[in-house]
Amino acid sequence: MPEWEPKEQPSFKPEDVARIIAASKPPYNVVWSLAAECGMRRGELAGLNVGDVSLGSRIVTVKRSVTKRRQLKAPKNGKARVFAISSHLAEQLRPFVEGRNFEEPLFVSARGKRLEPDNFVKRHLTPVIKKLGLDGACHGFRHGNASALDHLRAPMRVRQDRLGHIDPKTTMQYTHVVSTDERNVAEQLGALFLAQVLPKTATARDRDSQAAAN
Repeated sequence: MPEWEPKEQPSFKPEDVARIIAASKPPYNVVWSLAAECGMRRGELAGLNVGDVSLGSRIVTVKRSVTKRRQLKAPKNGKARVFAISSHLAEQLRPFVEGRNFEEPLFVSARGKRLEPDNFVKRHLTPVIKKLGLDGACHGFRHGNASALDHLRAPMRVRQDRLGHIDPKTTMQYTHVVSTDERNVAEQLGALFLAQVLPKTATARDRDSQAAAN
């Protein structure tokens, strides 16, 4: 019998992510930004609360996931994951955090309900992907993130922590600390996936103006 080779999974490249974000409406454009930079699973994206985002520290913590019926459960492997996020992503998340109750869902539907994983992908991502002629679904962001981490030569420990692919024995002995490596990788991911689709902040514009004057 010939060896079975698994089919290669669709993976969104940075230019694909830019097109998807540009073609999507709020809050889903920001949901896709978070999926691309952090490689979160769709249930984890839906499970985020306002209090899981620290803008000052530029950290997002995945503490729960959402099932098909909007039931909350522990994330895969039963362990919270901590992500350093780029300054680009932090600015996108700011309107969803400031002035809101920490216990509220970070992203809600038009009816004000917590997102349901299958529904928000089927109704708000699939039509955009088809319109753009791309192949894949929400997991395409995760595969694209893994490819980007490889492209950036991110340390293996950073890759494992961000994607949640950690051996259970290692997980039990490990306390997550956001390292300098992960901060650097987060900024690189933000520049790779988000910089081209976001308007420059006032700080960035001032810096460019000053550079031009010199």
